[in-house]
Amino acid sequence: MTSSQEQIIAFCCRHSARRAADRAALEGLALPGTVRLVNVPCSGRISMELILKALEDGAPGVLVLGCHPGACHHLYGSDRARERVTAVRQRLQEAGLNPARVAFASLGPDNAADLARILADFVESSWVLTPLASEP
Repeated sequence: MTSSQEQIIAFCCRHSARRAADRAALEGLALPGTVRLVNVPCSGRISMELILKALEDGAPGVLVLGCHPGACHHLYGSDRARERVTAVRQRLQEAGLNPARVAFASLGPDNAADLARILADFVESSWVLTPLASEP
């Protein structure tokens, strides 16, 4: 088991990604153990500061998972989350850090297989990254 400082953080909208994770469990789909799923009422509630704090605390990557465009229960939450992730990626790039540490993905509540693939792909692309503190 990895320590919480080594786990990728995935903020999961309770209306989409969380339900997809529950469905994955029911279907027996394995989700990466290197990812810590954090439930949130809406992906739009995830601030830039929270994403950066997760990286500062040692997460090698942060994934924000929200509803599909036009399907957000809070109307524009998913759009706001996508914009914030883009802004964080720009800040990381400007600071000379790898922007691939942070990503946004959208999915529906019935997309258990998509969730498993999204998480596995993100782990594969970011798990090799060292914690933020070790970058220049």
